[in-house]
Amino acid sequence: MRWIVRGALLFILAFANLNDIWSPDVVPNTLLVWSLAREGDLDLDEFTIPDGAPTGPGYAGIPRQTYYFRACGISTFTGTPSAPRSLGGPPPPGPNDHVCSIFPPGISLLAVPVLLPFVVADPAASDLALLVQSGHFAAAVLETLAALLLWSVVRRFTTARWALGLVLVYWLGTSVRTVASQALWQHAGVHLAIALALWLVLHERPATLARELLAGITLGFGVVARQTTALVALAAVRVPRLDAAWPSIGLLAGVAIGALPLLLYQQLAFGSAFESGYGAKPFDAPVLSGIYALLLSPSRGLLVYEPWAAFGLVSLALAWRRPGHVAERLRSLGVSWIALLLLYATYAEWWGGRVFGPRFLDDLAPLIVVALAWGIGQGVLARTWSRVLFWLAAAWSLLIFNAAAFVYDPAGWDTVPINVNFHPERLLDWSDPQWLSVLASLPAADLRVVVAALLSALILAVLLRLELTRPV
Repeated sequence: MRWIVRGALLFILAFANLNDIWSPDVVPNTLLVWSLAREGDLDLDEFTIPDGAPTGPGYAGIPRQTYYFRACGISTFTGTPSAPRSLGGPPPPGPNDHVCSIFPPGISLLAVPVLLPFVVADPAASDLALLVQSGHFAAAVLETLAALLLWSVVRRFTTARWALGLVLVYWLGTSVRTVASQALWQHAGVHLAIALALWLVLHERPATLARELLAGITLGFGVVARQTTALVALAAVRVPRLDAAWPSIGLLAGVAIGALPLLLYQQLAFGSAFESGYGAKPFDAPVLSGIYALLLSPSRGLLVYEPWAAFGLVSLALAWRRPGHVAERLRSLGVSWIALLLLYATYAEWWGGRVFGPRFLDDLAPLIVVALAWGIGQGVLARTWSRVLFWLAAAWSLLIFNAAAFVYDPAGWDTVPINVNFHPERLLDWSDPQWLSVLASLPAADLRVVVAALLSALILAVLLRLELTRPV
């Protein structure tokens, strides 16, 4: 019952901001569920309108040249697209091509059981508001499951109060509050995969072959949700020793099994198991500039938005100086965090679109939180000054992410006066950072924001009272 209540309160918190934070990116993820349930196929033809056709009032269909569509297979499109395309992305579908999403299918597959009642309610997917809100519902369900698993793992290494605090920092002081739980982006699927894998194998006792295999399958399916999860999956495979060879092989075999749906999807949708829907994305940006942008830039830097994460990184580094199965596993997973940082540092679109916070690096937020929980037991926050510094850093993250949860509009600062997708230099400008714009808008808050803040505070108060007053 305790876990049900915890999950219910976290789930409600995902809606308590009373603010629709979404992106057009999430639409095809939801439409794929409708297509699978209604027609049993992968194309999204039924949700599109022909090129040049007028759109009626409300949601009448999506132009085929929209940036998140591509041809199922080889495009026959010729000419100049009517809408901007992502750098390195595939061309739009031709007039007679079937239409597919550019995004991997994992998050849609995870959302199928959650969204089926919404498909029944609107079989034609004619209501855009229903598509967005149903995606929000599914994302919140998946993130709630991830948070509960994370809570269980964190509790293995620290006290009940520290576990509560770290889970709330994860839920309210990262992009979970402004991205992953708010719409059907791929991040909720990645968080769930990583949290479940950690729950399966992160113990001081050696993991069994069965648990290693299941963790591998979980991380492999995380690749189906978002291909960069492969960095975590591969790093989790420790260098085999005589006493660890079979578990490591089991985890690697599980990864291969879990990733199979992605290869099958790409074969069916694009005609090649190894063709990504994203196309040939450019990873040729200067790596040092990218590292600065991802860690310290004023409007996307991880250590600007989440300075408390530095303590988690210290814990990952400390794992190299500690014995034990958990330390050994964290060493491998720390390598995956560095690999993800370097990968996105070279990515031409490192900022991740019009969002609030460092959403790319926040894919590994569960790892940072678990590493920090382990680090607390190893003395990372043993001194009073370090605990004060940690909670000050966490308070900053809680302030800006919850302010954004109430008032952030992807069509606001990110597009006015210039669109950051076409002028990313604005993200490096300390004179006008994104978070300052959000904080500056709070004094003009309307009644909706006041009600959302009070509702969020009430839910949080109930959770704190339940957790802090009952026996462990």
